[in-house]
Amino acid sequence: MREPCFQPETFSFLKSLAANNNKDWFNDNKSAYQQSVKKPADAFRPALADALAKLTGHEVASKQFRINRDLRFSKDKTPYNTHIRMAFWPKGALFEGKDAQPPSFFLSIEQNHVRFGAGCMAFSKPVLGAYLRMLEQGMGDEINALYARLEADGFERSEPDLVNPPRGFPKDHVDAGLARHKGLATWKTHGNTNLLLEANAAERMAEEWQPTLNFWKILVSLHEKT
Repeated sequence: MREPCFQPETFSFLKSLAANNNKDWFNDNKSAYQQSVKKPADAFRPALADALAKLTGHEVASKQFRINRDLRFSKDKTPYNTHIRMAFWPKGALFEGKDAQPPSFFLSIEQNHVRFGAGCMAFSKPVLGAYLRMLEQGMGDEINALYARLEADGFERSEPDLVNPPRGFPKDHVDAGLARHKGLATWKTHGNTNLLLEANAAERMAEEWQPTLNFWKILVSLHEKT
């Protein structure tokens, strides 16, 4: 039988790191980090990529974000992230340029909950143009209907990026609110981290994304049109 990737020690380490977020403590406990966090995360990520490939019908690329925080523009100077974050997106030249912002699945494993979502955080300029044209052609109803179903299932919709619709978009358009978004995403928080302690945690986690699949597919089709 397959062994689970994560153990209770994973979450114990994240809690201890939050209480001791400094380089001396981290260096003294680096072996525990490798054993309890990095090693299981490195094993879990490809398993989850495989599960998402089965869910979406696309071969999936992935990345794991560094434990070290980027402090260059942050007032918070604590050096380490106290979560495990991953992203997954479809493989292919369309999605792999330097400036690509592909439709992705996001996962944040926190000390006492799991937060996950799907979407494109920032459309590239061509995709944003295609998105606005799509809204002008009346596709906003479909997006709003998808968001309504997701919200009924406990998901949140991303906040708009702009106070007003962009220049050139009709301010009195029925979808002027959606036009204020420079990307679209949806998120949900799962309060039970025990699902990650199961042998089939990757498959269980992929099932949690099932309600977002049609939303994600719309974003994929939007990219394919540009």
